[in-house]
Amino acid sequence: MTFYISTMAFRGKPIEEAINICESEDWALEFSSGLAYRADMVEVYEGCALKRMPHNYFPAPAVPFVLNLASKNEDIRKRSIEHCRLGLRLSAQANAPFYAAHAGFCIDPNPDELGKQLRVNVPYEREIHWQLFLQSVQEILKTADELATDFLIENNVVAAMNVYENKNPLFCGDAPEMARLMSDISDPRLGILLDTAHLKVSSNTLNFNLNEAMTILQPHIKGIHHSDNDGLLDSNEKITPEYWFFDYLKNYGELTHVLEVKDLTAGEIQQQLNLFIE
Repeated sequence: MTFYISTMAFRGKPIEEAINICESEDWALEFSSGLAYRADMVEVYEGCALKRMPHNYFPAPAVPFVLNLASKNEDIRKRSIEHCRLGLRLSAQANAPFYAAHAGFCIDPNPDELGKQLRVNVPYEREIHWQLFLQSVQEILKTADELATDFLIENNVVAAMNVYENKNPLFCGDAPEMARLMSDISDPRLGILLDTAHLKVSSNTLNFNLNEAMTILQPHIKGIHHSDNDGLLDSNEKITPEYWFFDYLKNYGELTHVLEVKDLTAGEIQQQLNLFIE
């Protein structure tokens, strides 16, 4: 089982310290969205010797924006597409298995709203945004094919606070919509990065069965993000022996896995990894 450690585990530490820890422990590192902008961040990523891959909003741009592949704002959508193309190039340079970005959404939050209650009481036409999302993914897949690197879409987390009048502005929060994406764009380079914590929260908000969701998603999953929460908010808590996904792990042993738990010591990271091999 191939594991990467998300830089979320080293939150607040300089990236050089995270790299040094991973090098000393022989861990692969996922450079993730929480890393602040640095003018030399791409050079830091390219210059380190350890096994690595970028994720979603890495590298953070000098002018912040919310990556949204379904935006009606053409500037945001084009910036999002170009960012994903950069992510694919960085993955290919490092011989990483894929680059993954979050599914799009029907609203355009400000960067400081992420992880909080979004402004969802605004009008939008979901199908128009869906078609924009498909167009963006298809454009990115051209680059994925040129680089022979997979492009994965990560399922969004749908918290109850972001559903307004029973309408959900976030794409790919449930299994049928993720399966629809795979059906609407039939491309061998496209797949799902399953965030198990996102799916747990979304199942409570949208009232779907996790077992039924996993049955639908299994053929499309190419990578997995692991963390846990209380089922209400995506809080990136530690994995425990009661982790709900352990019942399904045997079906995904050959895939790439990422530990996305926040604020861990090196010893705690090893304890988390040990749970997956016991």
